[in-house]
Amino acid sequence: MPPETRPFRFGLVLDAHDGHPARIAETARRAEAAGISILLATDHLGSLAALPLLQAAAAVTSLRIGPFVLNNDLRHPAVLAQELTTIDAVTDGRLEIGIGAGWNHLEYEAAGLPFDPPADRLRRMRATVGMLKQAMRDGRIDHDADVAYPDIHQRDLPASVQRPHPPIFIGGGGPKLLAFAAREANIVGFDPRSLPRGGGDPTDITEAAIDRKVAWVREAAGERWAEIEINISLFEVDPDFHRRTGPPPPRSRGIGEDELARSPHYLVGDTEEIVDTLLARRERWGVTYLAVTPTQLPLMEPVIRRLSD
Repeated sequence: MPPETRPFRFGLVLDAHDGHPARIAETARRAEAAGISILLATDHLGSLAALPLLQAAAAVTSLRIGPFVLNNDLRHPAVLAQELTTIDAVTDGRLEIGIGAGWNHLEYEAAGLPFDPPADRLRRMRATVGMLKQAMRDGRIDHDADVAYPDIHQRDLPASVQRPHPPIFIGGGGPKLLAFAAREANIVGFDPRSLPRGGGDPTDITEAAIDRKVAWVREAAGERWAEIEINISLFEVDPDFHRRTGPPPPRSRGIGEDELARSPHYLVGDTEEIVDTLLARRERWGVTYLAVTPTQLPLMEPVIRRLSD
């Protein structure tokens, strides 16, 4: 199904600092009642680990779960394959796999990990994706030594419940990463491009930036474009954008107020306007999968209901 005609779905990003079982259950159930399709968790050192947090949430709902996204440099490919196939099994095939090359320089530094150039991190992530697919499909890994990893020849790995593997999500903002995602991922996410020293470019969220990213993905995907789902993270939902008479609130992103309303990472206006905006963005960019935060969920609930009718 081409991205421009896919039904909408919404993911909720769990609070990575709240591990209280009752609150995890409450959030998961509230998300399910609101029409959320998948529970997501970010992957950063210094917060709760994504995979156990998602398993706890999955135990109290029927929702799908997915890391948003795993830092490839924090895990060995064979160990990661074992962990992910186990989660796919114990959740009866509800796992989606988000994976990235790593971008947070300060996090690497604090953990004593080398923050290699982007090309090296991307090379390792590409190799891991290939190994994960083989492991989940065939129950083995055969990787000959290269500049990314040494020899890895692992047998007797569990295969995934979902065949040939759970959906793979890869997000980014640069042409090389997005081209790889277009060729290999089931879900492609558009994020601000990573800067050489780490972090994201705060200006890389305009409609012109998304135009470029969609063009890169379409070109690299070719006929696969019809199979890809397009994701965007919502940075802010602002229902008072048009009604505000005073100065705008402080923004954490590097674009002006005039550009903000047109950025696909933002939604402004009432429910009717937001619905119309999302329909237009689906037609223009194929964006149908939106990640929202718990604080945004009350504002998005009527939108989710409207787009689920």
